[in-house]
Amino acid sequence: MANQKRSMVRRARWDRLLGALVVLVLLIVFIVSIAKGCSKKDKDAEATGGEAPQAIPTAASEEPTTEPPIDNSKAIFLSPSTQEDHIFACDGETTEEEAMFDLAGRVRALLEVDGYRVYMAETDDSVKTKVERGNSLGCAAYVALHANTSTEAGQSEGTECFYNKNVTGSKALAENIYNRVAELTPAEDRGLKDEEQRTLYEILNNQYPCCLIEIEYHDSEDGSQWILDNQEEVAKAVKDGIVAFMKNQEAGTVPGDEDTEE
Repeated sequence: MANQKRSMVRRARWDRLLGALVVLVLLIVFIVSIAKGCSKKDKDAEATGGEAPQAIPTAASEEPTTEPPIDNSKAIFLSPSTQEDHIFACDGETTEEEAMFDLAGRVRALLEVDGYRVYMAETDDSVKTKVERGNSLGCAAYVALHANTSTEAGQSEGTECFYNKNVTGSKALAENIYNRVAELTPAEDRGLKDEEQRTLYEILNNQYPCCLIEIEYHDSEDGSQWILDNQEEVAKAVKDGIVAFMKNQEAGTVPGDEDTEE
């Protein structure tokens, strides 16, 4: 009986030793694995100068985030008058600004139907702002729309159109528009005029083909009423003149300061 007890005690001691040995082996394996991981991180840090490895850029990540610039080589900038203090004589209420923005909106709609991109000035734009914006856009043509006024109210009539003779294509643009509008107006018209005949900021400071057309006289009862009664017809004439100029330009046949073939 005593021998059996001693045998059981010895077996229990060996079981404890075996269990401890298993725990020790597992602990050693765990420590070795941690050491290997740290060693790999140190090597990676040395290879990258102490910084974390950077992701290799892909084709998608290298694509530019900005959109390509808009091509305005076939676009038109319309600059209706913002002279809200000029009142039409026919009704004593309509302003030059209101009438010319109405006209410009009609021209814009007609041009867009023909596939042209059109920019238009805002009612609160100064003349300087219009020109700066127009020049920054780099359009093919800048067209200012106005109603005229005379030194002696009600004593003048007819349409006239100004252009910048120092900018190639300005006279051709002006002529294409003026000829068509002049055919509509009932009064005797006043012709094409270069910038030396009148100091007009919009004409003198433009960098691409530009013109300013005075449709009729708003301080004349007959002239101002004619403008209001013929907005759609005038808009079509202005649009047709612009399109004729644009087609000549696209074909490379704009003859600079010489007259344009109709």
